Amino acid sequence: MATCVWPKRAWLSPVKRRAVVAGWVATSLGETRPAAAGEGDGKRRNLDASELAKIVKNDLVQRQFLATADFTPDIYDESCTFTDEIDTYQKDKFIKGTKALFVGSESQVELLGDVDVLENGKKLQFRFQETLAFNFPVVHPKVSLSGTCTLTRGEDGLIVAYKEKWDQSVPEVLATTKF
Repeated sequence: MATCVWPKRAWLSPVKRRAVVAGWVATSLGETRPAAAGEGDGKRRNLDASELAKIVKNDLVQRQFLATADFTPDIYDESCTFTDEIDTYQKDKFIKGTKALFVGSESQVELLGDVDVLENGKKLQFRFQETLAFNFPVVHPKVSLSGTCTLTRGEDGLIVAYKEKWDQSVPEVLATTKF
């Protein structure tokens, strides 16, 4: 029977703690196979493109993720970049910024058509129309815009890039402001 020697580093992340425990369990069971890169992090790698498209569609239609940043995190690479007509953001900044900037319950995102699979599953693309309510004190002004979003997959099938292309310029979007 193997004995468990817990690392002295109490600050290990939950992912690293799980990997340590998984390694200990595997060793205790006599397994000596090394863990594959990324294994045990909960990511859903190499999903069929049509399955991934269904998840993205659900995130868009049910969870309104363009206005709420409530998307399925296990289909995105941790280094995924999110680009819109204004800037490019890292995943954590996109989530934090979207949740702070918009009032999800007062915003509305519509999928125009379906989530399409492109380039043999290397990319997903969809058209959207949205009304976004800004989270300003006292009043929540709304702007409307439409555009196309392209999601690019990495070698392991996770989404590594999110890129919005708006049909309107930034000044045209701002001109739609309603109070």
